[in-house]
Amino acid sequence: MSGDETAKRDVSGVENGSAASAAANNGGSATKLNVQSVPGDLKQIVLDGLEKKGDRGSWLWILFILCLTPNILNGFHVSSYVFLGQMPQNYYCVVPELLQKGWSHDEIRNISTLNGITQNGTCRILNWNYDELAPMNYTEAVTFLAGKPNPEEVSCLRTAGFEMYYDQQPGASIVPEWDLICERTALRSTVQVALSIGKFFGASTFGVLSDKFGRKSSFSIAASLYIVSNLLTTFSPVYLLLLLGRIGLGASASGVFYPAFALLTENIGNRHRSWMSIAFNFSYPIGMLILALAAYLIHPWRDLSLALTIPSFLLVIHFYFLVESPRWLLSKGRERRAYRMVFGRKAPQELCDSEKELNPDESMTIAGGKGTEPSSFNHKLRMLFSEFTKLYGTPILCRRALICHFTWCVTSLCYYVTALNADNFAANRNVYVATTGSVDILAYIISMIVLAYFGRKSTSFCFFLYAGVCLLVVLAVPRESTTAVVSLAMLGRLGITAVYAVVTLHTAELFPTEIRNTALGICSTMAHVGSMAAPYIVDLLGQLGWWIPTTICGVSVLAAGLLTLLHPETKDAELKDHAKQEVRSEGDESAEPMKQ
Repeated sequence: MSGDETAKRDVSGVENGSAASAAANNGGSATKLNVQSVPGDLKQIVLDGLEKKGDRGSWLWILFILCLTPNILNGFHVSSYVFLGQMPQNYYCVVPELLQKGWSHDEIRNISTLNGITQNGTCRILNWNYDELAPMNYTEAVTFLAGKPNPEEVSCLRTAGFEMYYDQQPGASIVPEWDLICERTALRSTVQVALSIGKFFGASTFGVLSDKFGRKSSFSIAASLYIVSNLLTTFSPVYLLLLLGRIGLGASASGVFYPAFALLTENIGNRHRSWMSIAFNFSYPIGMLILALAAYLIHPWRDLSLALTIPSFLLVIHFYFLVESPRWLLSKGRERRAYRMVFGRKAPQELCDSEKELNPDESMTIAGGKGTEPSSFNHKLRMLFSEFTKLYGTPILCRRALICHFTWCVTSLCYYVTALNADNFAANRNVYVATTGSVDILAYIISMIVLAYFGRKSTSFCFFLYAGVCLLVVLAVPRESTTAVVSLAMLGRLGITAVYAVVTLHTAELFPTEIRNTALGICSTMAHVGSMAAPYIVDLLGQLGWWIPTTICGVSVLAAGLLTLLHPETKDAELKDHAKQEVRSEGDESAEPMKQ
């Protein structure tokens, strides 16, 4: 079906009982709407107008840019840990008292460390009586200690009177500032885990807020939190505030991503939905490339963090120019406001007379056939969890949701496992981050081209199959063939990144408007379960066998690919607004063979 035919079908596909009509001649003249004051017209007129407005013109491109740019900031901060938490080239314990007496570092290490200067990267020190050695020079101390048994080793970080020395430029990373090494290494990893924890809770929280109170409202809250968290991370005087800032960054990163993605998906025309949804994901690797350049020019971690923080103030522009989703307004029964947003004027009075605009509570009360007694505690509780009950309350949507939860979790798990495995090989940090961003861009380009010709379901299955095969072929490669192993891991990453873009688009189209962001948010939450599990799979299971992490990913990816075949195809399909429409449409499809 051509793009023009698809557009005509979408414009003319009015609901039952609607008298709105659309006509387009073969010469491509403007579509004319026949506005009659018949009940049911207003909503369809808004949808028809939105389809035309989202098909071409400046409004479409302004919306695309406003939704795209915030995710570039996510590319900054999600990968900034590579530079903020970089380990020093060497570190060891020194005795300040001996340094004051003119001893060199090498002389102190030969006395205080087992194996002397050959022992690098250690936080242990021999517990000699250094007050006794301080009056001596190095030669006298060696003669004095000759033949004496070595005392016990103690922790430099836990014993008073010692200091850690770091072979790194001052202020280059967070490691020397809070001694995040040796027995405190877990605290360094927690800085990155804090970001995943924030995204874990932020994805579901802002997803529900977006469906409950609107895309723009949820985005505005997240953007405000984003700016505050950036400043807290940059100027944090203590470690706990740094963690708090990173958690806030993770939560707000999800909050600016998913409402913007839902807003874009809901309001662009069907002709542009596929490629714009994929192009939306280009923002993340673009952020990674900018990060690599910034880190190359700026080395102190606080200066780098500040440089990455300043662009976040541009989010203030979005508060003014970003609009609420007309399709979300329609799903909440606010047809007249949606009409004003689409056409820039009030709805005609004859349509307003036939359309009584209801608030969400009233709409739900009438839909349930109840009277005006919704003030009970049970009703308020049901309203609070209404998005969850709509998502899991029917077998059709529940099945889709569970499959999406699994595929998102597996996709994120494999993405981070391949990244962590590749990081075990020595590489320039700037080049590595830039290469990773380039691979992601290539993956998005490939997925965009494939989606132009094939459906969502078949595309995601093929990418899952390709990635799974690449990861399982690692089993046939000797461990010593480092280049081949890394190449296969990067090829697997290419497939995983491509399928992530397709899965995100497919998920947005699988669920109706009233619960779309809830579904995306919960799926993102499950994805971060995978990202938090990835380090344990690499570090713990990888010690048992170097091939275990990639094998787990390969098998999981193939299983996810098979499960995607249970999804319906959504290419060129009209987006649904309500959960009941999904149930009705699937019921009609299942009854079709019986009619024949």
